Amino acid sequence: MVSACIALGDELQLFHALAKVGSEEKPASAAEVAQESGCKERYVKEWLAVMGTADIITVTEDEKFFIRKEHIEDLTGNAIMMNFFLPTSMRPYDKLCEVIKKNGPNGLDYSDYTINVYKQIAKCSEAIHKKHMIPDFVPALGSDIKRKLEEGIEVLDVGCGNGLHSSVLAKEFPKSNFIGIDYTEDAISLAKEQRKINGEKFDNLTFLQMNGAKMDAAWTNKFDLVIVFDACHDQTRPDLCLKEIHRVLKPGGVFGMVEIDGTSNIYEDKKVFGEKAGLSYAISLFNCLAVGSNSKDAFCLGSMWGKERAKKLLHDAGFHNVDIIPTPYFESNILYLCRKE
Repeated sequence: MVSACIALGDELQLFHALAKVGSEEKPASAAEVAQESGCKERYVKEWLAVMGTADIITVTEDEKFFIRKEHIEDLTGNAIMMNFFLPTSMRPYDKLCEVIKKNGPNGLDYSDYTINVYKQIAKCSEAIHKKHMIPDFVPALGSDIKRKLEEGIEVLDVGCGNGLHSSVLAKEFPKSNFIGIDYTEDAISLAKEQRKINGEKFDNLTFLQMNGAKMDAAWTNKFDLVIVFDACHDQTRPDLCLKEIHRVLKPGGVFGMVEIDGTSNIYEDKKVFGEKAGLSYAISLFNCLAVGSNSKDAFCLGSMWGKERAKKLLHDAGFHNVDIIPTPYFESNILYLCRKE
């Protein structure tokens, strides 16, 4: 419940309001935080009580509040992103209970979560990936990839979500052409809207609503580089998506798949990742597994499908040489690097 309250505070800009009106030298009252945030004082006081008694913020003897200086950046930035998954993922709680029952539906649809799920996933991606895209991720794709991107190549982002990764690359490499595709209309709408919010528009970037398991027939051997970020395990038929990626890659083209790191064994996951494995499996149960099981022929992978299953699916799709590259700069992730022969 405290985690949900942290998410609530971020959504309503309560941490920002407290940081603005309160300090260690001059703590703020609930009334001051309410005034700054545009929220009801009584509810704000209860929220401050949660944060104060949980030691997220500091409460004084006269019931005033402040955020310690060393915590302001964390509480007003993306460091608290994982808390967002709780209220968003819990939205279809009752439906998930029915899904899990033996005679219930196969899974959940993205629409069961509302568009907020894409916004929260986008926040997560931005916090983990954005600052590492150019200095770390691009070099990991191969020693010649940066040069090729600078000279101009065709790049496809499958399962692009709000378009963060494509946008970062398109801005850095204006001579290359980027296409981002996603299965859902909501995700593509967010991707297009994000460009407006940032005030950025790139002539070399396009977003299309398209099923990764059935891409444009004219795209055979079209792309020099294909990337996927944390999206393959959400596919009901990831095998078809990977085969399509192999088809649309040019001979010699590079495929970089960033996925959740896992061993494909629950016991080994516990040994290797400790309590973080529990968090990953919990998010998977409420979201990744549910949407990835939503058809009769679904593979039902879940986010912790792991290296062994990933290698097999990649091999079956035609990628026979797969390098598994650690990505310490992308927490909880790993990179599968493939080249089309």
